[in-house]
Amino acid sequence: MDDITFEKLNESFSDYDLIYNWCENKEIYEWFEQRRLTKDEIYSKYYNKIHNSKQKLLFIKCQNKPIGLIQYYKTDYLNENDLNQCNNVFEFDLFIGEVDCLSKGLGKTIVDKLNNLLFLEENADAIILRPFKRNIRAIKCYLKCGFKQIKEYDDVDTIGNSERYIVLIKYKK
Repeated sequence: MDDITFEKLNESFSDYDLIYNWCENKEIYEWFEQRRLTKDEIYSKYYNKIHNSKQKLLFIKCQNKPIGLIQYYKTDYLNENDLNQCNNVFEFDLFIGEVDCLSKGLGKTIVDKLNNLLFLEENADAIILRPFKRNIRAIKCYLKCGFKQIKEYDDVDTIGNSERYIVLIKYKK
């Protein structure tokens, strides 16, 4: 799957409309936003993220067609016992928005390419991920990509529902 590439999100209305259309599908928003967002909410949220230098937003493209979204950022989520030797830790979130691209094995390729980007271009020491424990499909993908589970914790999602999270880590080789 060498036809997976990443492209920076820009401020065109078509970019926002694409994200909005993806997030209309319960199979997508359940994991990423936890609820449907209006077009205005999508525009405001992603406009603010584009202008926040701490977060980078990238479209996932397959054969030059946008199929999903990545956001990555340097994180200060450090657990003394797990990450005390790491100064440059990144975290990312991603979703494949095109339903016909789900469960096709693209996730592993996307995560492997993103890991390479973070380790090589951003000089990450480690990458952590914090998916919902019930997001089995994502967790299986992350484990296939070399992440190791280090802990679990309870918190709330973006709309205040209680969730169990797991923390996964991958160190630079």
